[in-house]
Amino acid sequence: MLFLVVILQAVMILVTLSGGWHFARTHSSGFVTGNLLVTIAIRSEWVMRLLYWFSIKLFRIWTPLKFRVIVVAILYHIGGLHSGCGIGAMMWLILAWTEHILNKNLYHYLVLASLCLSMTVTVATCFFATPLIRALHHNLFEITHRFLGWLGIITGLIFVITSSWWDVNTQSWRASGKHLVGQEEFWFMIFIMPLVVGQWITVRNVPVTVQAPSNKASIIRVPGGLTSGLHTRVSRGGLREWHIFGSISEGKHADCHYIVMAVQGGFTRAMNEDQPETLYTKTWKPCGLPYFSRLFHRGVAICTGSGIGAVGSTCIQHDDWFLIWIGADLESTYGTEFMDFIKSKIQPERLLIWDTRGPLGRPDVNVELERVYKQWNAQIALFIGSPALNKSVLRTSRARGIPVFGSIWDA
Repeated sequence: MLFLVVILQAVMILVTLSGGWHFARTHSSGFVTGNLLVTIAIRSEWVMRLLYWFSIKLFRIWTPLKFRVIVVAILYHIGGLHSGCGIGAMMWLILAWTEHILNKNLYHYLVLASLCLSMTVTVATCFFATPLIRALHHNLFEITHRFLGWLGIITGLIFVITSSWWDVNTQSWRASGKHLVGQEEFWFMIFIMPLVVGQWITVRNVPVTVQAPSNKASIIRVPGGLTSGLHTRVSRGGLREWHIFGSISEGKHADCHYIVMAVQGGFTRAMNEDQPETLYTKTWKPCGLPYFSRLFHRGVAICTGSGIGAVGSTCIQHDDWFLIWIGADLESTYGTEFMDFIKSKIQPERLLIWDTRGPLGRPDVNVELERVYKQWNAQIALFIGSPALNKSVLRTSRARGIPVFGSIWDA
């Protein structure tokens, strides 16, 4: 999706530069703000929840299995629009900046300054979001993406207003509200505002209970039940650093949900050691891959280690789903209490817990997935595991005709 969007926008810009699209040349700021709107909307938990819910309601009953698989594939990779349109906004912004610089005598310095600042912020935001920066300096990426993103919206709005009010023909200001509301880029920026605010209005500081059965994992109890397929964002400070985790719950009417947090970095290690009594969270939860389980009548969810947090609710709340949980020293890592919870909520006939340190050793994940998929008469399979294993399972299963979806590792 990412490359398709970027290539499409690059072609559009080349056509514009060649003189074949006069409208785009004179409305480049509209393409900038339009791309920004899509970029932000596709990361809005409100928009994605609505899109996922609508797709499930519309296609669950009457459409054939292959069509539903395609729907999941499209929606699950729609996140590429975020990066693709973000890069597209940057490219159109550079085009607009070039046009303004080549004709700088026509524009007031405030218009040029706001455009230059907006372009600088957008380019910096895209740079810090590159895979290398995200992998090596993830906290830096999070901080810059959030705060530079906000700054980019402000500078973009200033540019839209100043460019609308500056009359090139008379070389004077025309502060007309009527003219401003007639510009499509103004409305794009207005629509962006509630999308940004909506991400923060449900932030709450809630009491939590952190259990550390081992130095490899933490089990965090968070107030409030959840329907299956939803994830939870948590933060220690509420502003700078947010992390998303799969959530296990018995249902939306339960009194709590659980986060299974593997100790893999500074944030998760601090949670395991400090065991804070409160955390910031967003009460409006984002959808994860398992949310699509509602589109299928029977399925298999297979996970390794802390991946149980992503698929546990699906198998607890839906009796037609089979769970395979694979890991080393599961009971000593996640604790007897949590293991008993999983075993008590999922019937034995649809639960396979495989401890790789046990007598059976390490399983062939592809073989086990295919065996259970056929025995369970499943329509779909979900896999949550490490990047290398995720790639192997998806490639092998699809070659064997098993529709399977796995984690997207982008950071």
